[in-house]
Amino acid sequence: MKGHYAMTRHRRAATRSTLALTLALAAAAGGCNTFLDINDDPNNPQNVAMELTLPGMLMAFGHEVIAPTESRYGNLTGPTAWGSQWMQQWSHNRDTHTYAEHRLYEVANADASRFWDRSYADVMREAVNIMARSEESGQTQFRGIAKFMLAWTATQVSDAYGPITFTEAFNTANRTPVYDTQQSVYAAAFTLIDEAIADMQSTHAFPVGYTDILYKGDMGKWVRLANSVKARLHLHLAYAPGESAAERAQSALTALAAGMAGPADAPVIAYEGGEDSEQPFYYFGDGAGENQGSDNARSSEFMVELLRGTADPRLPVLFASATLVCPDGPGYQREQCTVATAPVFRGHPSASPGQPDSAISAIGPFFAADSADHVWFRYEETRFIEAEARLILSGAAAADAPYRDGIRASMERLRVPAADITAYLAALPPLSSEASALEAIITQKYIANFLTVEVWNDWRRTGYPLMTPVPGAMIDGIPQRIRTPESEMSYNVEQVAATGIHTGLVGMLTEVWWASGTPPQ
Repeated sequence: MKGHYAMTRHRRAATRSTLALTLALAAAAGGCNTFLDINDDPNNPQNVAMELTLPGMLMAFGHEVIAPTESRYGNLTGPTAWGSQWMQQWSHNRDTHTYAEHRLYEVANADASRFWDRSYADVMREAVNIMARSEESGQTQFRGIAKFMLAWTATQVSDAYGPITFTEAFNTANRTPVYDTQQSVYAAAFTLIDEAIADMQSTHAFPVGYTDILYKGDMGKWVRLANSVKARLHLHLAYAPGESAAERAQSALTALAAGMAGPADAPVIAYEGGEDSEQPFYYFGDGAGENQGSDNARSSEFMVELLRGTADPRLPVLFASATLVCPDGPGYQREQCTVATAPVFRGHPSASPGQPDSAISAIGPFFAADSADHVWFRYEETRFIEAEARLILSGAAAADAPYRDGIRASMERLRVPAADITAYLAALPPLSSEASALEAIITQKYIANFLTVEVWNDWRRTGYPLMTPVPGAMIDGIPQRIRTPESEMSYNVEQVAATGIHTGLVGMLTEVWWASGTPPQ
């Protein structure tokens, strides 16, 4: 992939998203074919070929939406980085951050803007452009991918902030677009995904072909991915206020029936490694370069002990062995440590005083190597979605098989030896004997979705895995949302105020809509 990301790597969102999009009209018309009204924008020319726009938009999504947005002065930013840190999958092994103490749940307004601005400018705006141009040319495959990416990105942004600008967000004449509720964003997303699937299944004389850097024009795989994402979104709403858990669970199962059939269907971007071709989770690795890596990102004590407690064979894959053995607890001196003579896995207690990096397990190279594959949506997640949906509809016994399938798929992807997988599953109690089958499912999904934002999403909607706030936190609880972006406070303050959400740190305790219900315990 050398050079692909170079097109978008240093792009900055200088202005707010401004192209015409009226989703309400789209819904009323029964489609998106007539609702686009794209105005001329000299800074965003409309004659750029879709074959050039599509690869950049897809790479921007992979690097700026579903991965750590990037490192800012050695600090990882964005919902994926913060969410997985707040869920104690990794820990910042330093006494202080620069500018904001993310480990203590402090997010600066400027940092909150980075994910917001890039999601709009580099992905959603480009998706809208592709939709408009493909509307003119009738190239339905391009349009289908663009609609799906618009929907997926919009829900990612809404999951992070709650209400977002959407129906008016892309109108150049409107500098102060209103905020849409999360309910309406999700409703629009489901409509867009259904339309996208229909477009993807159509034929055209000018298919996307190799301009599609994800699936190389295999629209069947795009359809299966779209259905898998659709299943995830239905499950997000299972316990939301006013929603029927049974109906959402059934909708998730229906989507999964047309979703990914196996690991080969998973969306994967392969990287060569080296300058300008590092995969985005390289930010978790050592030596990623000044301001391009976070070499103090280490394993958390919570995650290491969770895996150690069940003799999980994924431990030495997720994390690297520490090279120093030091006394337990903070305050020791480096001279008290000795060189490790056998593999030792030790996590850093989140928000505790910093310790020598060599004494704490780093993120394993399977995830942090510059040439590691970036999997946008892991097949094993579909198995855990099915397990939770069947738990809702039919109980723990019905959920047990997909639950075990998810664990096996996760371990196989991590290349755990077959004998170790068999032994682990043989020792695993059936879901029907667990005190909380939902907790067991989400805990295993938490491990399988290592370093993804879904671990934060699942915790917010289910409360699992059980987690306590870190000591010394700057707000009274684990964050429920990202604070208001600085760019919105500067240019759209009246509409921000209309949401009723506090713009300071305390606003991060306001639950997003789908997380404010009560899941079964």
